[in-house]
Amino acid sequence: MYVEGLRDASRFLEVVRKVAAKKPILAMKAGRTEEGAKAASSHTGGIAKQEMATDLIFEKAGILSFRDEAELCQAGAVFASQPVPHGNRVGVITNTGGPAVIATDALVAGGLTIPVLSEQAKEVLTSTLFPEASIGNPLDVLATAEGKHFRAAMDTMMNEDQIDSIYINFVTAPFVNTENIAREIVEVNRQQRKPIICNLMTDKGQWTETVRILKDGNVPIYDFPGAAAKALAALTRYGEIRRRKTGKPKLFQDVDQWTAKTIIGQAKNAGRKTLSAAEVYGILNAYKIPVAEWRIAANAEEAERCAAEIGYPVVVKADSGSILHKSDRGGVAVNLQNDRAVRAAVNRMRKRFDTQDLKFLIQEYLPGGKEIIVGAKAEEGLGHLVMFGIGGVHVEVLQDTVFKLSPVTSAEAQEMFCSIKATPLLGAVRGKKGVDKKGVTQVIQRVSQLVTEVPGIQEMDINPIIAYEDRVFAVDARISL
Repeated sequence: MYVEGLRDASRFLEVVRKVAAKKPILAMKAGRTEEGAKAASSHTGGIAKQEMATDLIFEKAGILSFRDEAELCQAGAVFASQPVPHGNRVGVITNTGGPAVIATDALVAGGLTIPVLSEQAKEVLTSTLFPEASIGNPLDVLATAEGKHFRAAMDTMMNEDQIDSIYINFVTAPFVNTENIAREIVEVNRQQRKPIICNLMTDKGQWTETVRILKDGNVPIYDFPGAAAKALAALTRYGEIRRRKTGKPKLFQDVDQWTAKTIIGQAKNAGRKTLSAAEVYGILNAYKIPVAEWRIAANAEEAERCAAEIGYPVVVKADSGSILHKSDRGGVAVNLQNDRAVRAAVNRMRKRFDTQDLKFLIQEYLPGGKEIIVGAKAEEGLGHLVMFGIGGVHVEVLQDTVFKLSPVTSAEAQEMFCSIKATPLLGAVRGKKGVDKKGVTQVIQRVSQLVTEVPGIQEMDINPIIAYEDRVFAVDARISL
């Protein structure tokens, strides 16, 4: 399937999910670059947004996505003739060295693993192959291997429980009976026990009968080791998609949907597109998203009183609908230890920001922990894209984030947590315990439920969330309508 854009994305998702549950769908999204998008459509909008939404639809529906039309078509040959593997463990058989190295690199890059052969398998192969053969995985049967040697190699790997698929590099050497080798490959392929894919390196004009035998036997053959490896990787990915258990979205019963909708409604009636800090934190509280203790103050005197109620040290933040990226503009003061520091911070911000609606968020100061971000963005016709990643002031620079379509299930939230590059840093490192994974994934799910039940939210960022080993707290957030 070739896709440039989707006019009715929700209907498309509804239909393809039903089809993908029964048959594999291979798709390619074109128009991923700005120039390509202009050629595909005159629709304006963020290119990244459009591309991301389509990829997430594919993922949600169980569609296998490709970025190259040749790879898509080459994968189609495997899907048409081979069973779906039960896992990502591949056995490699070759009669030449170089292509096996290329194939191994491509297979591993595609998410497959090359398991070690069992001792029993090694004994069988040692007794049936040439003494000079390299017994292992990859298995080099040598250029002088005949049909019986290839057959022994294939039968052995078919009987190995830790191997899910077989990749064959077959160079048509002039000093062996290549037609007999081809017949043995076809015979094993007909068993349909495990998928077999063949990189046939030959002069097709000279070795016509060998090529005919393989093609008539429905063995997918490729000219280059990398192409064959990518095709097998695609079939393996499809098997993973079929086996995945996404589950259903968890509905938290302790949320206050009415309060959140009321806050949104009042802001819309007032003609505002951006919520105040009090409104944002009111919505977070309504959906039981844990936040650092906070108060709103109109002046320095109220700020001192709020800080005393919370307990020092505290943070002071300028709060106004016209102030974005407060930390970049001097609108945040952290680790304030006493009332004099609070008053001084408020006075500085009062001078810096000349806005009618300026107030001050006084908040508990939370040192340490790891900074993460959870957010959401409305996508017309689809709901929201929910985001998770490494947060803080460098979030746009690092761009270590992952997205899912709402509603996000428990399994998807877990997958999001494990999908960013910095996931190891969120775990136990150098004697320090990892962050509260359950707390983080619950925040992801609660945000997903919030934007699903309160669709008037256009964009939402909770950044940063401070994650500790036993708890998480939102310390800054914004919501636009």
